[in-house]
Amino acid sequence: MKPGTPAGPGALYDVIRLVRPLYKVLEASVALELAQSGVTIPQRAILEQLLEQGPATVPAIGRSLIAPRQFVQKTANELMALGLVERRDNAAHKRSDLLCLTPAGEAAIARIKDRETAVMRPIARALEADDLATTRRVMAAMVEAFAAHNAEHIDRKGASS
Repeated sequence: MKPGTPAGPGALYDVIRLVRPLYKVLEASVALELAQSGVTIPQRAILEQLLEQGPATVPAIGRSLIAPRQFVQKTANELMALGLVERRDNAAHKRSDLLCLTPAGEAAIARIKDRETAVMRPIARALEADDLATTRRVMAAMVEAFAAHNAEHIDRKGASS
């Protein structure tokens, strides 16, 4: 196949079929690394979100993680009970506090990411940087395209109700 040739649905489906097994092995690997940390996979996701994006509201975290607000709130409450996250007033929105990492939360996610980096280092060395860049670009395009499709479908469904 020459470069620039559009892919067919079968080729796209072949890639999509790998997403679930990839997710499952990644989830298992993360769970192994988290076992001694006392942090769950959903808690880790919120800690990482706050580390990378800074203080955020529960709804904003939910949108970013594509997770229900109630689930994010429950997980955030667990993190607050562990002393890893705290609430702060939100000047932009009086009814929606900001979640922020505590110093203990910053230390916890740093330790977690250090352990994960040690696991990923030899795996990354076995791959080519250009291949990973292409994979990232393709996956981002797929997420965007399917999200747009879903939003359009929801809009059409809502308009016909």
